[in-house]
Amino acid sequence: MQFLLGYYDKAICPVLVAYDGPSNPYRMHVLHLAVHSEGLRNAIAALSTNNIRMRGLKDVNRLGFEQGDQPHLTADEIRDMAGAPTPEEVRYRTMSIAFLNNQLASPLTAKDDSVLATLLILCLFHVCDSGFARFKTQLAGVQRLLSLRDRRLQSSFVGWVEMFFTWFDVMTSTVNDRETEVQGDSMDMLNLSADLGALEHLAGCEGRLFKLIARLGRLNLLSQNRPVRESSPGSTARPSAHRTLSVTKDYYSLDGNGWCTSDILLDVDSFPDSRHEFWTEWRLIRRLLEDWTPDPASAIMDEADQPLLHISNAFRYSALLYTERLASPDLSPSAPSLQSLVATSLSHLRRIPPSSCMNKFLLWPLFVTGTECVHMGDRALVRARIGEVMRESGFFNNLSGLEVLERVWGDDDETARMSVAGALADMHAGFGLQRRATRPRQAFRWRKAMEGKVGEYIVV
Repeated sequence: MQFLLGYYDKAICPVLVAYDGPSNPYRMHVLHLAVHSEGLRNAIAALSTNNIRMRGLKDVNRLGFEQGDQPHLTADEIRDMAGAPTPEEVRYRTMSIAFLNNQLASPLTAKDDSVLATLLILCLFHVCDSGFARFKTQLAGVQRLLSLRDRRLQSSFVGWVEMFFTWFDVMTSTVNDRETEVQGDSMDMLNLSADLGALEHLAGCEGRLFKLIARLGRLNLLSQNRPVRESSPGSTARPSAHRTLSVTKDYYSLDGNGWCTSDILLDVDSFPDSRHEFWTEWRLIRRLLEDWTPDPASAIMDEADQPLLHISNAFRYSALLYTERLASPDLSPSAPSLQSLVATSLSHLRRIPPSSCMNKFLLWPLFVTGTECVHMGDRALVRARIGEVMRESGFFNNLSGLEVLERVWGDDDETARMSVAGALADMHAGFGLQRRATRPRQAFRWRKAMEGKVGEYIVV
């Protein structure tokens, strides 16, 4: 146990933050609480044994490189890499859950900080072990535990835990066809620039930009005409007899940094179809993403933190690519409007050295941008960078994300071959070139590649 706690301290904590140090919350809070919590110690031991196994995977070097044509792993080979958990992993995880359930059975012990820390470590275990879990259910449990506490007495630990699960919630919702579980007013209250675990150092993404990305899961549902929660009061006017909609400030932009300081008027008649709420939010989010500039007070403006600026821009252009795909679900991945955003996102990713400590934050932009990659060189870059993140962290969620991309790329290549064959057959029959695409059920091709898995993919 002492060895596994030391491994967590020296090998895992440093890869969870941008810059390691005494104030690393994964070390400062979690190890302190583990001294008096056997359940938390067992959860850390489960994570450590799992991470040791994942770092020992031998085929990671076959993921491919930006240059050269070395054979790379297929999606099925990636899935087979993980192997079976060791008896130690199973024992430590089983014991941690047993201790956790005992604590949750009592209203008094359920409020102990070690309970939240154990849930956080078990969440990281799922990220390391497979990259998918029933995270929505876990998040609901965390919110119930937080509701038991006196909000007037919130500690720095609880604030950090809330930020951690909010980050996971936002990133997971964007790729799993759901809204965020965190409500808008809770998001607005979070201090995303606190010294302890500032969002730039937790996720590599500037705080105000993160609030825009938090809207993408809802926007995805609106694009499919699926039900969503009501907007917060005053956020978006409902369609009425008037042909102009007024979009006011809301909790995503009202953060003291001058976002959206006046109403935006949108002409309903200019919308491409009758999805008024979707196009209203789409245009607002699109405009804010296009106009985004770093907060002058943000850490990413420091000269030493320029990689953080490129990471935030990679998030930004990936989010723009996300909105572009929602607006044009039938568009070929090779379309110039998509490929220009792919090129810009990858240009920022290339400016982050492969040896940089910032690589650990790249999975979400690599995943979203990688989905639209059609050139072999671009796909090789995505494979290589995901491989580097995996080698550095040992967290298998990176390879789970790459597995999905390999399936998307394989389907795209097959579709392209069939389209060429169909076009040639039509030409031979005298029909000329005809478009064969049909409207997908929803815009993102990664959803089909994720079918059959229990839970949600965690792309963080």
